[in-house]
Amino acid sequence: MTDRYRQPAAELSNEIKIEKSRFIASIKICISEEEAREKLKAVSEEHRQASHNCWAYRIGTEKVREYFSDDGEPAGTAGKPILGALHIYDVTNTLLVVTRYFGGKKLGVRGLIEAYGTSASELLSMTGIVEKRRSVRYVVVMPYDMIKLMERLLDSCEAPREEQVFEYASEVSVTCSVPEDMAPQFESTLEEWKNTGRIRKSQLLSS
Repeated sequence: MTDRYRQPAAELSNEIKIEKSRFIASIKICISEEEAREKLKAVSEEHRQASHNCWAYRIGTEKVREYFSDDGEPAGTAGKPILGALHIYDVTNTLLVVTRYFGGKKLGVRGLIEAYGTSASELLSMTGIVEKRRSVRYVVVMPYDMIKLMERLLDSCEAPREEQVFEYASEVSVTCSVPEDMAPQFESTLEEWKNTGRIRKSQLLSS
């Protein structure tokens, strides 16, 4: 089983016009179904005057959960082709909403499938796809004199620097993500530091 997964490089929106109808596709990056629902609510509120806000999402990096909605369009003509585009690009942690402002001309079943699928696929092509590694998230509390050692440990475990947060108070609290395959090495070093009293605590936040 690979520890890699793919997701959009950025959140983005794009509009196309088909037979006088406006189709506005929006990509949102989400790490949970709850976050997907919240972002869907925000997009639907932004386009509350639209005829339809159809959508699909795929969430998770090991066990992928997916769902879609036609939001009033004929069954299978909107949400399913949007989900199909997510499958074609093999992305997860992604909510893709396609908003339609009806232009007065009906497209028929095949026309709707092509319109929603094209709108979703064009946006995925525009935003680009990045490959990421499944990771485990930690918080570590330590004295100030351990900062340099911690930075070297994070580098040796290939922890992304953009996902490291150092908070300074009476002690230093470090929140970080470590690639799943490097987690045993990271945890072993933390355990050694705890046993020798060099850090006060470490906590696994998620995996």
